[in-house]
Amino acid sequence: MRILFLGETYRADAISWIKGVEANLGVKLETLELPKGNSRVLRMIAAFGFFGKLLLTRFSKPYDLVLAERATSYGFFSLFVHAKKRVVAQQGITDVFPEGGFSGFYKSILQRLAYKKVDLIHAWGNVMTYAMLESGASPSKIMVLPKGIDLGKYHFPDKRDLAPAFVVTRSLYDLYRHIDIVEAVKILKDKSINIKGYIVGDGPEKIQIQALINKYQLEKDVFLKGHIPNTQLPELMDLCRYYIAVPTTEGVSSSLFEAMASGCYPIVTDLPANQAFIKNKENGELVTPCVPSELADAIESALVNGIHVNTALEENRKYIEDHVDHQKNMKIITDRYKTLLEIN
Repeated sequence: MRILFLGETYRADAISWIKGVEANLGVKLETLELPKGNSRVLRMIAAFGFFGKLLLTRFSKPYDLVLAERATSYGFFSLFVHAKKRVVAQQGITDVFPEGGFSGFYKSILQRLAYKKVDLIHAWGNVMTYAMLESGASPSKIMVLPKGIDLGKYHFPDKRDLAPAFVVTRSLYDLYRHIDIVEAVKILKDKSINIKGYIVGDGPEKIQIQALINKYQLEKDVFLKGHIPNTQLPELMDLCRYYIAVPTTEGVSSSLFEAMASGCYPIVTDLPANQAFIKNKENGELVTPCVPSELADAIESALVNGIHVNTALEENRKYIEDHVDHQKNMKIITDRYKTLLEIN
């Protein structure tokens, strides 16, 4: 059996998907991805080279299965691969982003074409299905199930005696609003409420975020950890009782699942994707995006309601064990692939 994966293989989500398929189907996946780079011209040249490689597959034995991330890029590219079956996974609420302007116009066309032609469409959560259906996807092609996380890596230690600390595991891009998190810490510190924050990841907003930390003299409160291997992330999460993520848009987040598994109380943006897993004031806090004062209030509320937090953490861990176990979910997913390929 030949399986090709089209996507960014350095991403934790992609690694999880690839490993799950390889473990359950006993096949080493081949991979292709667009080279990374900052130059728009070089990226365009690389894209043409990438497209050429896909077209050359027409002159070789067909792949049994192509797996592709994001309908508007690799999902669309998968249509040009010589393959028997194609599977695409939507990465956000919709893969048309930004939704307006010329970019939104042509990406909506690419998404519609991909969903019409592929054989199976992954929705990692129900909230993703609306955009799929609006793009003309057949309901029979849609599979709703998260890839899950490796529960063996996330230990759920007792954190009741830890000093207050939160972890942020989203890349340093503007849409993740790290500056709002720094602003919230400043608001709390002005009220003599101290909490440490560890921000993991890298990105173009790093300089601006560090400048804001320096401006507010929060160097001993908020720490930019940079990129760390995903294998080391559980150790850091074990030191934190809270998890914060306040993006302006959100798909089904593996980072949220990891936090819930690790015993980190979630404080996240009030968006449909998060509402599917977090009930405000019950098993986490939902806050309005781009409102640091509301985020500060939510953090303060979590700090003073320790008994409630303890109960929420136990409920969250149980939910992850029941519904987001990587081993269980990838077995179900790959069984669907077998059905697609008519393999017993």
